[in-house]
Formats: sequence, C-alpha cells, structure tokens
Amino acid sequence: MRKGFIAYIPAGFPDLETTEKILLSLNGLGITGVEIGVPFSDPVADGPVIQIAHKVALENGVNLDKILEMVSNLKVDYDLYLMSYLNPILNYPAGKEILIRRLREVGIKGLIVPDLPLREVENVEIDFPLVPFVAPNTRESDLERIRRVSAPFVYYISRYGVTGEKEDLPFVDHMKMVKEKLRLPLFVGFGISKREQVEKVWEVADGVIVGSLLVRIISETSRKEVAAKVKEKVKELIGDHS
Repeated sequence: MRKGFIAYIPAGFPDLETTEKILLSLNGLGITGVEIGVPFSDPVADGPVIQIAHKVALENGVNLDKILEMVSNLKVDYDLYLMSYLNPILNYPAGKEILIRRLREVGIKGLIVPDLPLREVENVEIDFPLVPFVAPNTRESDLERIRRVSAPFVYYISRYGVTGEKEDLPFVDHMKMVKEKLRLPLFVGFGISKREQVEKVWEVADGVIVGSLLVRIISETSRKEVAAKVKEKVKELIGDHS
C-alpha cells in the first residue's frame, strides 16, 4: 500500500519564481501534497532554518495575494495546502471571506495554522478545511474533538519544541494510539530528515511531512539547480514505497 508524503516549501524563498519551479519539479513523484509556507514575521513554531526563509520572503515582498496568484497558474498532480500563521489570515486586506473564496478558486485543499488551537477554531470562524494538530501531550478530550471535525488529515507533531532536523523518532507508541482513535489520515512531521525515519513513520501512520531538510537544501543550492536538488531529495526519501 502506498504511503503518503507531504513536502513543506516556503513561498518566496529565495524568490517566488524559484518556488514555482520547485513545485513543478515535484510533479510525477506520486507525493500526496505540498504545504506552501506563507511568510510571517514571528514564526514561533519554526526553527532557525525556516525562520530565515520567512525573513527572506518578507524582504522580497511576498504575501498571500502573490502566493495565490502563483498557485492559480500551477498545474500539479498533488494536493496543495497553505501553511500560514493566523495573523495573515485574519488581517487579509480584502477580508477573511474573500480570502476563503480565493483559496477555493485556486484549488487549495486545506489550511494548516500552527498557532490556532483546536478549541479556538469556532471563535475565529474560518469556513475552510483546517488541519488539526496532535502532539504527544494532546488531551483525550481534544482527540474526541478532532474525531468530530472534517479535515484532509491530522498533523502529528513528533517532538516538543520547534521544527528542525533530528535523528530519532520519539513517541511511536503514542502515534499508534492516536491513529487507532482517529478516523482521519495521520501525517507525522517535525524533525523528519532521513529515509529511515520516513520508513518508521510509515509503519505506524498514513504519511510523513518533511520541511526543514528541504528548506536547508534550498538555502544551500543555487537558483539554477535547486528544483532538481529538491526533487532528488524527495525521491531519495520516498523511494519505491508502492
């Protein structure tokens, strides 16, 4: 059975043209989707590598409008998700309702909002599929709440702290328990950077999310070569998992 893979790609790092080339390079690999990162001035859930990407993108003047314009011209064979902190969504100049309409028009499948607790979702009234987060310390009552929502998948945060490459894969037993309790596909992210970790995740969950590793490759590679390098790394990570 084929397992899932979602890549995190920050929009506008090093520039939007390069972002588009990277997204197009991932066609044909059989991945589940891509989280397109919306730059924000205070990305509290992200480690240093992704923080720098946010800073560069903001300096480039990248915002939600420019990202959605880019996405509207994309033809890809995987799902697109938008990963954004709450502030850019609530303060969208044309209003939240117009933003949601545009998300639907360009084919975004879901919003991933790392600073929006599940219990606050009703208060912000975002009428769009939201990806809930689960962590090793998520309470039983919150798991029950997730069971009642409609979402593309559940994002399991595989370690405490911020994003970044790590060697281990903790909390496997908890992942198994969450997978048994929830009806939604379970994708595991934070710290995944090696094929061995990907394989371990696939043993207990529906898919894996890789971010910091790919962002580091983008930061270390020339614009001319970066799309090919990211594609090569993704192919290495997923291998033949049919």
